Amino acid sequence: MAKLIFILSLLWVSVFGFSQTGTVILNIQNIEASKGGEISAGIFKRENFPRVGKQFIGIEKEVIASETQVVFTNVPVGLYAIVVFQDTDMNKDLKTNFVGYPKEPIGFSNDAKIKFGPPSFDDAKVSVEADKKLILVIKLQ
Repeated sequence: MAKLIFILSLLWVSVFGFSQTGTVILNIQNIEASKGGEISAGIFKRENFPRVGKQFIGIEKEVIASETQVVFTNVPVGLYAIVVFQDTDMNKDLKTNFVGYPKEPIGFSNDAKIKFGPPSFDDAKVSVEADKKLILVIKLQ
């Protein structure tokens, strides 16, 4: 019986006793409110960055102003990169030109830049820490 209580205690502590998540707050600027649509914000792991639809966690929010805030709660501790774009035609996909350059406003964590393709994960990576708030400004271009 003592072994059972000990095992159940360990299980309870591992599940409920330690918070291994943080909060990510995005302050998104330069939204083209006159174009409408929605803001699509995604938190990506290295292996899927920055493929639309392959985000680890995603949120869509209606465009109503030139600035907005998006909050991700209970994000597991780790390294991530963040992409935000204004989906003006609300088709859940980033519109690009014939060479793949975005035609809809887009921004990355760490203000990572598009050069001859999307920025690298390392240029955009941020660290989510346990019980902490990570506050980022993402400026759409």
